Amino acid sequence: MAFGEFDPAPSSPPMSDINVTPLVDVMLVLLVIFIITAPLMTGALQLALPQVQAPASQTSGTAPVVTIDSHGQLMLDNQPLPVSQLAAALNLRSSDGASTEVQLRVDQTVPYGQVAEVMAEIQKSELRSVALVVQTPAPKIPASSSPQRH
Repeated sequence: MAFGEFDPAPSSPPMSDINVTPLVDVMLVLLVIFIITAPLMTGALQLALPQVQAPASQTSGTAPVVTIDSHGQLMLDNQPLPVSQLAAALNLRSSDGASTEVQLRVDQTVPYGQVAEVMAEIQKSELRSVALVVQTPAPKIPASSSPQRH
């Protein structure tokens, strides 16, 4: 055996397999950590929510527009209507077959209980898809900026 000579025997070919066992072990540990910590991350508020009798929600032209103004007045397509007649009126509108959803416009000062009552009446009708209509805020322009001219 001489020093400084290379081994003339060919070495084994490089290994082309990847060992995924450590990867699976790490992923399982992370999964267990997320399963344990996820319930701790939810914060619960103690709220007294209103209770209404409503059937289970099922997704069933022109959509009927139900509006509740700031005085609590209910209107269907700008026509005043009592809450007790809302489901029947929507059933008459759904017989056309043109509309599949109800658009609900509510003033921001209306109490949540009244909105929940109206939504329960909507769910009693054949039109059970409700779209909540909101107004997007206007873009704010800083008062100190002057218009630029090109």
